[in-house]
Amino acid sequence: MKTSLYTFFEKIIIENIDFEGYGFSNEMDLYDKIQTLYNIFKKEYIHNNNKHLSEVLLFSEWLRGLPSSLTVPFENYLILENALLSGFDVSDENKEDDFLESYWLNLSKAFFTLKENL
Repeated sequence: MKTSLYTFFEKIIIENIDFEGYGFSNEMDLYDKIQTLYNIFKKEYIHNNNKHLSEVLLFSEWLRGLPSSLTVPFENYLILENALLSGFDVSDENKEDDFLESYWLNLSKAFFTLKENL
């Protein structure tokens, strides 16, 4: 079995960062990409009316809005197809629903894991 340095959710984050339109190079190292993405998120989404909430929750909400700097797979069929290809058990409707329900929050947690560990 092939192992990876990054989790399923971390890979989705890493593979979908795109700074085109922001004036930043996509050729920077991963640490700088994550830090730049975090700064974009804070500038675009953190405001006085929501700054008291968890950044993990806010980042998951920001992702659902499909920011151009990080447009992850968002169609349910594609999310489930990727999950299945990566070995997740989405073999029945309940398991599919559970995976889809936790998808955005798991992506957010993966982003903050990368941010804290790079």
